[in-house]
Amino acid sequence: MLPIRQTVGDRAGESITLSNIARSYSNLGDRQNAADYYNKALTIQRNVGNRQQMAVTLKNTGAFYRDLGDPENALNYLNEGLQVSRAIGDQNVVAGVLADIARLERDRGNLVLARSRIEEALAAVESLRINVKSHELRASYFASVRQYHEFYTDLLMRLDQQSPAAGFSAQALQASEKGRARSLLELIAEARAEIRRDVDPALIERERGIRLRIVDKAESQTRLLSGNHTEDEARAAVRELDLLTTEYEQLQARMRQTSPRYASLTQPVPLTVKEIQNEVLHDDTLLLEYALGEERSFLWAVTPTSIHSFELPRRSEIERVARRFYDVLTGRNNAVANESLRQRSNRLARAEAEYPKISAELGRMLLGAAAAQLQNKRLLIVGEGVLQYIPFGTLPSPSASDSHPLILDHEIVTLPSASVLSVLRRETSTREVPRNTIAVFADPVFDRNDPRVARLRKDPAAKVSDPVPTIDVQRSAAESGVREFTRLRFSREEADQITRLALDKKLRASTSRQAGQGRPVRSLNSTPYSISRRMG
Repeated sequence: MLPIRQTVGDRAGESITLSNIARSYSNLGDRQNAADYYNKALTIQRNVGNRQQMAVTLKNTGAFYRDLGDPENALNYLNEGLQVSRAIGDQNVVAGVLADIARLERDRGNLVLARSRIEEALAAVESLRINVKSHELRASYFASVRQYHEFYTDLLMRLDQQSPAAGFSAQALQASEKGRARSLLELIAEARAEIRRDVDPALIERERGIRLRIVDKAESQTRLLSGNHTEDEARAAVRELDLLTTEYEQLQARMRQTSPRYASLTQPVPLTVKEIQNEVLHDDTLLLEYALGEERSFLWAVTPTSIHSFELPRRSEIERVARRFYDVLTGRNNAVANESLRQRSNRLARAEAEYPKISAELGRMLLGAAAAQLQNKRLLIVGEGVLQYIPFGTLPSPSASDSHPLILDHEIVTLPSASVLSVLRRETSTREVPRNTIAVFADPVFDRNDPRVARLRKDPAAKVSDPVPTIDVQRSAAESGVREFTRLRFSREEADQITRLALDKKLRASTSRQAGQGRPVRSLNSTPYSISRRMG
């Protein structure tokens, strides 16, 4: 690739290739070649005026020297990268450079300065929210920069070690909660309400027009900065985008003033720790919130009147034990290719023998530090990553001498975040309580080879398409170590038992309706197909 670009005179492309080669040498541990190629790339970028790519290369070069243990050189490159990225208005690179500076200052022991830089990085990330077209893309983008929130949480806990009475532990919990809750809160708020009700239609139309112009201008700026451009052109693009953003923010302020309901739905804010204590928790309830980190993880145990924080092993160590526990627990649901009955029997026997040891290990790892806080309280558990697949109720109680499962002494509720519970409570507080009505969803279809799919295909009235997991589902599963979705074989029996508890035994099959046509259909698409029953 490099000789081709040199032959055709593609100087901008040549600099990108040189930068990529430098990163490759850096990953291989060849420091001299990495430094040489970074310098070659920067020389070309300075000459051709490709400031966007230069900002990225300066960031990467600074990170390279930081990893080498050369903070002075690292800061020089990073500060120049910050100056260039701010000049061209590339907030994504601004955030990355600030995060790298924060890491460098943390490693030098300058925790207060590191905090200032990472907070600037998070503000830059937040400013990009308006430029993302859809909530799905917005949630995906903010998941990709979750490392900034993770770093910020860890940094606050380091400050807490220096000044235990300064309240940094509560701030770290707040940072963790905000990092995981913001996008989810937005989706919940807009999914449950007509957010623009009571807002002047003229303002709504104007808002839509400005937002589209902002998105178009942001895309145009990206195209401009990725090619040949002058400094005046770059400044003009930044100025135009700033003016549109200011106009949009002023319009949003006006809409919020005329419709408080619109304000609460479009700008949901994660709860503060004090609000969590007052609005979510009761005297008999304990919140256990986990944050997994690359170097170490944390657990907060929160009651209405207290906050205790505990340091846990790093993410990789927790994931290793949690994934093994999950594999052992779900062994009977796994189908192994070409496995004989004897081999299956031996495999399950090994899993059964291993279960007490691995469950005890995971229980001690996740709950041992907070054992004194558990007592007989109702537990609200907020996990992340692989912990969202762990049935905490099956783990042995850390205060018991035997394999006494946690579920025997505690009511256990799992949540994506504490703030979400508060939002759901507010949303349902005015909802009419249903009378003698229950909807049961169970036994989903995850695989095209499921025998129920074969039966449906024989039905000429059925509309069947192969299930294709969405990108979000695939990413979530991969991050949590789940290799495949297997049938929940006993969930149908569980659903049947639940229906028998209902006062009214009359069952009615609940069918999905095809959007816009009003006729019942059966489908297998990107979401698991659920067999549902409804009683009323």
